[in-house]
Amino acid sequence: MNKKSKLVYLIIILIIILIIFGIYVILCRYNEKVLRKEVREVVNMKIDSKYKINCKTTFGYCDVEEAIKNYMSDYSIKLNNIKSITSDKKISNMLNVSNYKSDGPKFEKSLKYLKEKKSSYDNDVDSLIKMSDKKYLNNYINSYTKSKKYIKLYKEVIKDEKVYDKLDNINELNNHKKSVDNTINVTIATLEFLRDNSKNWKISGNSVKFNNYKLLNKYNSYLKKL
Repeated sequence: MNKKSKLVYLIIILIIILIIFGIYVILCRYNEKVLRKEVREVVNMKIDSKYKINCKTTFGYCDVEEAIKNYMSDYSIKLNNIKSITSDKKISNMLNVSNYKSDGPKFEKSLKYLKEKKSSYDNDVDSLIKMSDKKYLNNYINSYTKSKKYIKLYKEVIKDEKVYDKLDNINELNNHKKSVDNTINVTIATLEFLRDNSKNWKISGNSVKFNNYKLLNKYNSYLKKL
């Protein structure tokens, strides 16, 4: 192969490399545009929505997209779980005469249900409080990729698209936990009090009658805590 042929060959290779590089740059720009569009749509949804995790991007952009969507989806599921407990009729009816009649005086089913609900709720709300921390959100990408390029892009996107602003206030979550835990704890304590003093009370019509005022006052003190 003469020098002229070698030069032509090198030029062709260079052109091919430039074309491939150009295509790669175009694909990267396209993927980032799609990524930001997908994240913007997620952020504009209600926080307790049901998110679709399907990836619309390619390369490492998909890791970034999946991380953000999975984060929001996990957050939404836990948020809906903790919201559901406040509308749980079974819990709100635990201290009704009808429940005293059906599950008293040992209240085994009621106490089991309350303790399981409290454990599940505490796990979810504690997880939400943890997830609502900005540092946790920033580091969430680390389980999806080790690429510095895409980790940097992830942090840029969640900042530019205001992902963190979408999350619940940690103080509000702590207050919610305090309120719900108080309700469940007091309900459990009341039922255990009735169980332990089962020989000293009875149902009369639609109310509970105690055989002495000390126990009645103790019972009423529990109810006042709700």
